[in-house]
Order: sequence, then C-alpha cells, then structure tokens
Amino acid sequence: MEAATRILEERGESALTTNRIAERAGVSIGTLYQYFPDKQAILVEIGRRENERMVVLAAELMAAGVSAPRARIRAYVGALADRRATRRAVLKAMLESQPPDVLWPAGTEAVEAFVMSRAVIGAVRSAVLEGSPYLREPAFEEALVTLVGALQATR
Repeated sequence: MEAATRILEERGESALTTNRIAERAGVSIGTLYQYFPDKQAILVEIGRRENERMVVLAAELMAAGVSAPRARIRAYVGALADRRATRRAVLKAMLESQPPDVLWPAGTEAVEAFVMSRAVIGAVRSAVLEGSPYLREPAFEEALVTLVGALQATR
C-alpha cells in the first residue's frame, strides 16, 4: 500500500502500474498478483483501510463531544488529506467498484438520511476530483454541517 502511495505522490496516477508497485515494494510481480489482481484492487484496499481509519476517527471525535454529523464529515473530508494524488486515485477506484456507503451505510434508512448522506458525499467527491482548494478550509466543513442541519430540520 505504501509503495503505491509513494508512486502516486511522487510521479502521479499515470505512473502507477503493478510492475512499479512490486518493484517499489521489493517483491516480485507474481507475489503482488497473489494478493491483488490489479492496481485497481490495490487502490480499493487503500480506500478500505482509510475508511476503517475514518470510522475510528469519527468515533473518537464523537467521544470527545463533537456532534455525529460534524465528526463524520471531519473524518471524511480529512481522509488522505496529506496525500492528494493518492486520495484522488483511491476515490476514483472506489467510485468504480463500490457503492457510496461511507458516511451513512445504506439500508433501512429514511429517504431524508439517504439524500443527506449522498449530498455530503457528492460535495466531497466533487471537491476531491476537481482538486478544489475548499477541502482544506474550515468553511467547507462548516458548509457541509450546515447542509446536514438544514436537511435534519426538515424532518
């Protein structure tokens, strides 16, 4: 995972290949393929691990008194913030392979919860994919929290 991340950050997404990842990680390409069928699977695994980290961070924030919506938004917006090229590549890979159940898992949720979660996820995805400078601004988090509050108030 670290090898892929370093390649992305140093050389960009176009330079990411399974051969380069294996070389950078110091393993044979055959060994790499025993664990991952392609670079897409590696990116999705990076995303899965980051999602786990986000869940833990959101729980820690809530335990410290941060509201649940703000804690989830802060964890989501901050995901891989220090690794912008990785975040963009991982997000693209996850969009292609998984449903958007990061902040509020799909299931037996109300229509309002579905709309709220997808509005937040959509805004963050757009900011990541567009390389928006807003991701680093506290005002972005605040705008998302305000959106959630407005949607919750309509219930």
